[in-house]
Amino acid sequence: MLTVKNLCKNFGAIKAVQDISFSLKKGETAVLLGENGAGKSTLLRIISGYLEADAGDVLINGTDLRQDKTAYLQKTGYVQEISSLYGEMTVCEFLEFVANIRKITPERIAEKIKTVLQQLELENVLIQRLDTLSKGFKKRVELASVLLAEPEVLLLDEPTEGLDPLQKETIRKIIKNYAKEHIVIISTHALEDTEALGGRILLVHQGKLAADESLRSFKKVAKNDLLASFKKVTEV
Repeated sequence: MLTVKNLCKNFGAIKAVQDISFSLKKGETAVLLGENGAGKSTLLRIISGYLEADAGDVLINGTDLRQDKTAYLQKTGYVQEISSLYGEMTVCEFLEFVANIRKITPERIAEKIKTVLQQLELENVLIQRLDTLSKGFKKRVELASVLLAEPEVLLLDEPTEGLDPLQKETIRKIIKNYAKEHIVIISTHALEDTEALGGRILLVHQGKLAADESLRSFKKVAKNDLLASFKKVTEV
């Protein structure tokens, strides 16, 4: 279980995250929905351990981010919106590099890489340099590098941003499959992703958690329409 308790984060006078709390259990998918600047990416970065909260706690199955950061990070996987790939490496070299960082035992590295290559359909670009890949393939490689360690909590910031419809469909399918046995949180302002991925809506507005409910329930706020419901909640 992922437990978020009373998280707060300020950047000077800007209150980016204000007293946000929620919990998710294995098999749940949550979409962090909100306008640009609402605070959802900041919240995701705190949960990932990338940013430190000013107040509050985050725990995964009892492992506290503040008290045992190393153990906590071993349970998480985070894919940022901005690419973090090393362009001069091939796909295979990068995955081997990440596997070693994640301390996957040498005898399991080949097996793990083979598995994620199949999951993300990357076999045909195995020896291709990362800086020559399309944006869609780069997204797949980033996701593959995180899935190598099979994190209990998968955190994705705008995972389909800039992709074509077919690439988006592929990424969503992978996310939904992984979410069956893990916790997945997706930060997005794209309503089409929210509709496609379903699950639970965590709507962040002006740094606060303005809604926490199922997609079906949230849409009932206004005419059973996601956009109308989003507008109604964020315009309050």
